Amino acid sequence: MSKFIPLYCNSTRETIEHRARQIFEQRGCPEGQDLDHWLQAETEHWDSCLTDPPPGESDPERLPAEWDSLG
Repeated sequence: MSKFIPLYCNSTRETIEHRARQIFEQRGCPEGQDLDHWLQAETEHWDSCLTDPPPGESDPERLPAEWDSLG
């Protein structure tokens, strides 16, 4: 079964930035690896948001029905 990211997942830049800073400090503050730290923090963040689809959801790729009226 596929996983999906719920709409309520907190995806603020500050959350990812904070985690990237933690990774940077844990690794001894190496220079030139900021992108690696950011990408790891971003991956960890989105992985933590993954969940099983709600019961009855057979197609997690489908947008919510109420969005159909938005055009």
